[in-house]
Amino acid sequence: MLRQYKHALTFLAKYVVLYLALNSLYAWYVESYKPDADPITVAVTKHSAFVLSIFDPAVGYHVVPGTANVPITRNAVTIIEVFEGCNSINVVIVFVSFIIAFRGPGKLLLQFFLIGVSLIYMMNLMRIIALYVVALKFPEALYFFHKFLFTGLLYAVVFALWYWWTIKVKKWKVETV
Repeated sequence: MLRQYKHALTFLAKYVVLYLALNSLYAWYVESYKPDADPITVAVTKHSAFVLSIFDPAVGYHVVPGTANVPITRNAVTIIEVFEGCNSINVVIVFVSFIIAFRGPGKLLLQFFLIGVSLIYMMNLMRIIALYVVALKFPEALYFFHKFLFTGLLYAVVFALWYWWTIKVKKWKVETV
């Protein structure tokens, strides 16, 4: 009986092992910077604040020693704080674990990896920028937008990328048979 599910179970096992391994490495990485913010979170905050400052020169960011949160400010007043969970690395781990576990040709995998990670990063920057605007204009709605709407949209992009990946790999497998 398990034989008919061999491919699905193999995929699932690979996915879980990759996800746990990459998440463990990421946790070690974040812990190595505690109590300060890790460099990826600082970079994401810096990039978000830069884009916001194009439209509003009063926007800035600053790293606060001894805390993992990196505030984005307006006129030196904190509007939102970016934490390590907001840097999109966890979403990238979910994405990458899937495409590696699903398998495919190396060159296509590398191209798709670069496209996917870049798109996730850009979408996450847009998410942080949008959260800044929501916090500034509609602070009472921030929880909903942060926890549900924008996070859901980011994961919808990941699901769309997964779907695209499975179509590309299936097409490749058909062409090589």
